Amino acid sequence: MVPIFVIAGIAIGMAAFVLLIQMAVRNGIRMSGLIDWRTQYELERIDDADGGKPTLHELYEIAAKTDSAPDAIERNVRAKALDYIESRNSIHVRNCWIVIGVAVGVCFLAMIITLASSPM
Repeated sequence: MVPIFVIAGIAIGMAAFVLLIQMAVRNGIRMSGLIDWRTQYELERIDDADGGKPTLHELYEIAAKTDSAPDAIERNVRAKALDYIESRNSIHVRNCWIVIGVAVGVCFLAMIITLASSPM
């Protein structure tokens, strides 16, 4: 019985660790500035589960209704896109901490079960 708990704990821990590495790499690339803000906005908008954010083209159309100067339109669209990107980045960081907490908890639980079930 004990080997089953140990194997399950190791498998869950490894899966959580792989997920954590994937999230860290993804967040690192997106937060590094290697991707321009337009592409990053579209990537985050597509990844968002709600799907309520307008496309970049729609943002430009909305901004064009309120401003007539091209510089003001670009500035407003960029500000809105960067605010959205920042809010999504904070969600990604929070999710990484949740995965770390779950992984540590599972490993601790597997260790407790193993120690409690082993004969002394």
